[in-house]
Amino acid sequence: MTKKDSFGEAWTRLTEWLAVMAPESLAAVRPAVAREDLPPELSELYAHCDGALPTEAGRFLVSGCGLLGRDEALALRARLVSLVDGPDVEADWWRLDWVPWAANHDGASCLFVDTGPGPGRGSVGYFFKETGGEAQLWPSLTAFLVALVDAVEAGTPFFGETPVVHGEGLGWD
Repeated sequence: MTKKDSFGEAWTRLTEWLAVMAPESLAAVRPAVAREDLPPELSELYAHCDGALPTEAGRFLVSGCGLLGRDEALALRARLVSLVDGPDVEADWWRLDWVPWAANHDGASCLFVDTGPGPGRGSVGYFFKETGGEAQLWPSLTAFLVALVDAVEAGTPFFGETPVVHGEGLGWD
């Protein structure tokens, strides 16, 4: 449990915890796929899994979000980009260089990585369709995953929600 965890170490911590405490959520994780055409941390995520099944157990991230497969992520990104009809919408709602990697069941909220230039590059933010995106909540996908795993292991709040196991799946209240 250190901030120096690599993505792989944090992923291992998460899957080991899920195996014992929420095996249904672990079973929802799809096999890994090679994805070198994405930013490094997203490629690393897909090297560990190609998202999770769109089931209750598969939505084990905060705010009811489940890991998106690469194709699902790109489809959601394209859908959101199609709704941007000018610079004001892009500045205040969804930015064209954000790439979603986890979403709730209908894509109305998602976690994204900022792939744009500048100091926020690689940071993780949260998007809600009604209000738009909040960028740079975590400095990286690794930082997000480490914070999530720390909360799950300790049973403490993360992003305003507390981890709970429902049946054999991880959820958040």
